[in-house]
Amino acid sequence: MPVSVANLSHTGMVRAVNEDYFGYFRIGGLDILIIADGMGGHRGGKVASKIAVDSIREYFETHIKENHPAESMIDESLNTANRMIRDFAAADPGLYGMGATAVLLVIRENRAVFRHLGDCRLYLIRDEKIRRLTRDHTLVQKLLDDGIITLAESLFHPERNIVSKALGGRFYLEFDEPTGNLELINNDRLLMCSDGLFDSMSDEEILEIAKSGDINKCVQALVDEANKRGGNDNITVQIVLYTGDKI
Repeated sequence: MPVSVANLSHTGMVRAVNEDYFGYFRIGGLDILIIADGMGGHRGGKVASKIAVDSIREYFETHIKENHPAESMIDESLNTANRMIRDFAAADPGLYGMGATAVLLVIRENRAVFRHLGDCRLYLIRDEKIRRLTRDHTLVQKLLDDGIITLAESLFHPERNIVSKALGGRFYLEFDEPTGNLELINNDRLLMCSDGLFDSMSDEEILEIAKSGDINKCVQALVDEANKRGGNDNITVQIVLYTGDKI
């Protein structure tokens, strides 16, 4: 198989509950990977992230035979997850306000297509260099973009966890345009993670651990390092290794 995947989720050293949830599914020739980071309290966040992953998997299982382009299936599956989370929250007062940030990746042959909402990230590691493929939907990212704060200030900003986009928030999702799209080449690594990883490690530090070697060991080492640095949040990581020839 041209795609190998390693993944791991950990509660961290501070939180009592893991509100992250992830999935990796191979459906109809597509490799589908998602990480969802729940919001809305211990109960609500955990429920929202699981709904996100489960509803996206069910969407692809139902619609894959229709031969839709990956881009449209990604958008439709995320919209489905958004509605499901909102419906569950409306039916249970204890779940009011729950939601989830997410990153969704679909690989077909040598093409990777992706979307994200909030601050779950996707990185490309190629030729021992790392490039962030997603841009956080957060207040701090906007302050950075507007030149109001510096990168150093952003790392310790008291409102760095405030997100502007998430599943379960607004009735209609607003996506970045265009959909993320990448042609993969041999030995590319795609790294997906929740903010529990990069809140404690720089991109360069992530690269040093993940750029080579067995991907299962890399995933374990990343989680271990984040926990060594305090483990202040849930930590979820998935690494994809592409070993197919360029088409």
